Amino acid sequence: MKSFKKEVLESGITLITEKKSYFNSVSIGLWVKTGSVYEPAKLNGISHFIEHLFFKGTVNRSYKDINREIDLMGGALNAFTGNELTCIYTKVLYKNYDNALNLLTDLMFNSLFPEDEIEKEKGVILQEISGVQDDPSDYSMELFHKNLYGNSSYALPILGTEDTISGFNRKKILDYYSSRYSPQNVVISAAGNLDHDEIADSVNRYMNKVKSKFDALKTDKKLVTDKFFGDFIHEKDLEQTHFLIGLEGVSRLDKDFFSVEVLNAILGGSVSSRLFQEVRENKGLAYSIYSNSVFHKFDGFFYIYAGVSPKKFALSKKLIFEIIDEIVSGNISDDEISNAKKHIYDGFLLGMESTSQIMNRNAINEIYEGKYIPKTQVLKDIEKVDRHAVKKAADRLFLNKAGRNISVLGKIK
Repeated sequence: MKSFKKEVLESGITLITEKKSYFNSVSIGLWVKTGSVYEPAKLNGISHFIEHLFFKGTVNRSYKDINREIDLMGGALNAFTGNELTCIYTKVLYKNYDNALNLLTDLMFNSLFPEDEIEKEKGVILQEISGVQDDPSDYSMELFHKNLYGNSSYALPILGTEDTISGFNRKKILDYYSSRYSPQNVVISAAGNLDHDEIADSVNRYMNKVKSKFDALKTDKKLVTDKFFGDFIHEKDLEQTHFLIGLEGVSRLDKDFFSVEVLNAILGGSVSSRLFQEVRENKGLAYSIYSNSVFHKFDGFFYIYAGVSPKKFALSKKLIFEIIDEIVSGNISDDEISNAKKHIYDGFLLGMESTSQIMNRNAINEIYEGKYIPKTQVLKDIEKVDRHAVKKAADRLFLNKAGRNISVLGKIK
């Protein structure tokens, strides 16, 4: 805990740092509490669009300057947009931390959003959307989200649609930007060989030069997360049938969080899981099959994905439900639980060997839980999951057979 520090800076930005002096690098991320779920339907995709535009020029830098600077630092600069969060991040040697913070804050708070780049980027993102639709595994996931979440903003694709992207203009982008990207809505997370006060001084210095005006941040209401269950068939002439089985899940703050993680590792979250071993290895029904648990702020969902021959769809689905029913019946061995916990436990420790992973973990904990969670606490929470906890989680997620969303893309024979 001594290596972790948190401070709300004079600009309103929350700064969190974790010093790891045995690293030569520092990872820094500017995290905005916004994403596709906060967008009005008519502006779907605008958060992702803004993320792209951050790299197209600022008050102080052209897009060529941006690329040249990060190259000269020998670092990596990237960004992503999710359902609930947006992040710009970099990893550099600590000697370059000040230049990196100068660059990141400039991108986030001084971007110009030039008209010509907006029009060019529409074409880029429309190609990105087409790429998803051309990839059946990606497209089946997008359809699944729409089927599962119905009218909720969680059903909206992060990339937006052809109609929404085509309708964006500079005014719409600036209006939305000013309403969501306020410094008060930003967390800066840094991890590695650093000094907290030096990081804070740099951020304060660069934020004093920010001229952008932001709307007063509005308190977000609880998002609608109602789910729809049943069968959703999207016929398409494909060599494989791609299908997802969606179930109710838990939120990131739920008391069963780690029990669900262990359950997922047993069912389909690893190559030694039941789904992988039985459906792929023993029966040869699928090349790709796995399960995953997605944790949102207010809810979550659990899903199983498989890509199979159309002739093997019915048999594969039947086998998957048989495996689920076995777990619900309590047919879980102590060895399975122990191995699943070891998989999660050791994977977590490996992640802590990376400044990027530490930076990400601290930011997510701050945004969702408002606090630092020590590594020792995570390991204790994993270790205390037992057979009873896994059975309880399985009952909660799998027992209601009417609460299953089956989304299919392809042919069914």
